[in-house]
Amino acid sequence: MNECLKPRLRSLLVLPAVFLFVTPCFAQSTSIDQSPSSASFQFTQVDLNLLAEVNEFDKQLSRKGLVLKDPIATAYVQSVGEKLLGNQPPPERVEFKFRVLRDPTINAFALPNGSIYVNSGLVALLNNEAELASVLGHEITHVINRHTYIYNRSVRKKMVMIDIFQAAGAASGFFPSGSVTGAVLAISGMLGQVMVVTTIFGYSRDLEREADRYGLDRMYHAGYDPHAMPRTFELLDERLEFEPVEGLYRDHPKLKERQETTQEMAEKRGGRGLLVGTESDYLDNISAAVCYNVRADLEGRRARTALARSRKLTQWQPQESSYLVLEADSFRVLGAKTALPSPEELQKHGQAEHRKRYFKLTEEEEQRELLAKPTGPEQLQANLEKAEKYYHSAIQANERFADPHRGLGFLYQRQGKTADALREYQLYLSLAPPDAFDRLRIERRLTALQPGAAPNTVTPAKAPE
Repeated sequence: MNECLKPRLRSLLVLPAVFLFVTPCFAQSTSIDQSPSSASFQFTQVDLNLLAEVNEFDKQLSRKGLVLKDPIATAYVQSVGEKLLGNQPPPERVEFKFRVLRDPTINAFALPNGSIYVNSGLVALLNNEAELASVLGHEITHVINRHTYIYNRSVRKKMVMIDIFQAAGAASGFFPSGSVTGAVLAISGMLGQVMVVTTIFGYSRDLEREADRYGLDRMYHAGYDPHAMPRTFELLDERLEFEPVEGLYRDHPKLKERQETTQEMAEKRGGRGLLVGTESDYLDNISAAVCYNVRADLEGRRARTALARSRKLTQWQPQESSYLVLEADSFRVLGAKTALPSPEELQKHGQAEHRKRYFKLTEEEEQRELLAKPTGPEQLQANLEKAEKYYHSAIQANERFADPHRGLGFLYQRQGKTADALREYQLYLSLAPPDAFDRLRIERRLTALQPGAAPNTVTPAKAPE
């Protein structure tokens, strides 16, 4: 699929105008205290050995192409992180870098060398700059307060929570070979148990509370409304469908507790009227990450999540054809599934059943099961009609854009409308560039649909590649 078009007219060197409204005294005047343990921290050989592993892990994430390479999103996340740091010098052996990881799971993590990663799944969930700042402020605290080293010292001679490693192993098995999330887990697992725990599952509850507390203060002193942190935890409680890795950011009992605690802290701090930022400004900078994540969710059988994220884009830019195609793809891949989970699916038992069926059934088997229900055929028809509508809206917005014709070809072929599918595939090939990644795939479909060709079977609700 072509990259999402980016209707962003400003230069990459220009920071969002909203930055200009931050009161200067907040951004530069006050440094954030460190925890007592970190203030007196002295490196040992154990710490230096861990740092060497961390630096190698950091390099591997870039070498394997797991870091999002959109310059606007990268510059934006880096600028928010630097604003939170203010004029405070970094600790010894730390160089702060803020990046987006191409990973659809809801997570973020900090390496003790100062590299902070926010997964595209979390970036796509958030709505404004202050919510992003709440995540980065939390992760900055892990680095400054030396949490990874402290945690490593406490567990390196112990049998560390075997259930965590079983969960990590199960998650690794869930992701298809070559997937981004599977690659991250594989790299962290190769480099040691502490990397698996701290990058996927987080630290002890006490260290996480400390990161929330200092992170919220850091937000406040940087000029952000600290109430964005409890709002972020509330947002993180969203449940649309099964996630293979339930990391710290989606741990339900802790999430409620953290939301209530940070709400009390924010009320004591004040800060109403400080910077929150608009969703429009946020998407203007981060839309490439959202686009990537929609495609990743579609490929991972998470069409409900893909639809929710693509709708954010189409509501922001209703005439942007690439965003309309993403929404159309989401409805098409939903097939006979509803756009939102039922109340029963949101219950603990329903989530457990969803997980079981996710592993037991293929996507095609799940669709057949849904179609066997009384409401299945009607739901399928409704979703496909919406998909067709959005594909045509994308064509109206940009008649030279190839992708909606490919989507219509998939849709019509699935419906048995051979002549319509042939037409749309031919239109796609005439508009797509010569080196389009799926040109050969569409040419083969076109050949298979020609009169006299062998019957072609299309699996239902196949996600776009």
